[in-house]
This record gives sequence, C-alpha cells and structure tokens, in this order.
Amino acid sequence: MEFKKEIIINKPIEAVWEILGNQFGDAYKWASGLNHSKGFSSPVIKGAPSNNRACELPSGKIKEVIKKFDIGNYILEYEVIQGFPFFVDTAINNWQLLTIDSEKTKVQMHLVVKTKGLIGSIMRPMMKIQLSKQIEYIPNDLKHFVETGTPSQNKAKEIEKLL
Repeated sequence: MEFKKEIIINKPIEAVWEILGNQFGDAYKWASGLNHSKGFSSPVIKGAPSNNRACELPSGKIKEVIKKFDIGNYILEYEVIQGFPFFVDTAINNWQLLTIDSEKTKVQMHLVVKTKGLIGSIMRPMMKIQLSKQIEYIPNDLKHFVETGTPSQNKAKEIEKLL
C-alpha cells in the first residue's frame, strides 16, 4: 500500500523543518491520531533529535525509528518497528520539504506499508481504508500548526476528548 500527499505551507522551509524534523518527538502536538509521542534514545544519525519515537494512538502504542534525517535536503524518514499487527511487514514514512520561495514550502509525504501472509492479504483493503482516512488529515494538521502555532480543528477535537 502506498500513500502520497502533498501540501503547500505558507512559511519558510526552516520553520516547517523545525516542527517536522527538529521536534520529531512532539508530533502529538499537531498530528491527528496521536494521543501522545516522545522521542527517546541518543541519535544514531547526525543532527537528528533522537533515534526513536514512542507514540500512543487511540488503538494502542507504536515505536518508530528514524531511518533518514537529512538536514541539508530536508528529508525525514522513519519506520514503525513495533506495535503494528503481526501481518504488517514494514511501514515506512518519508517526508521531504522543498522551497517554493522564501515564504512557501512544498511538503511531500510518502508512506509505504507492506503486509505479509494470507492474513495480510485479507486485511489489506480494510487497513488501506483506515490509513487513508488518517493520512488525509496529517499534512493539513502540519500546515495549520506551522502557520498558526495552534492545533488544527480536527486535532483540537481529539485533544478535547482526551481531557
């Protein structure tokens, strides 16, 4: 399964990278579907804020590891290493930022999820629907947070439910 999203954020690339890359562990502040997140362990990749991130979702907990953290090219890639169902082989998300002009940044998100076995084949369509819904919000959540400093309307509703 492959999911691609692209959005334009009306802020300089450095401002977007600060939230997406440098504040990797704090994605729960802006991303729908995350009740909480926290970066942990010393970075393996130079410049990365941590090596891993633990995330609490409404459906459970996952752990992610940073696979690529390229400050010069504004590329962040991470893989879910724990917490997905047994029939998920890999789940890798890649974000790339591109300068449009001094005040605009193009954000490209590319998620690839591979399932395995018979159960994976059976569950793939349902999982694709579920992930499609979740992924629909995330780039917009990032845009809203970077541009305004506040959570998107969708994320704000989730926060209210947690209180």
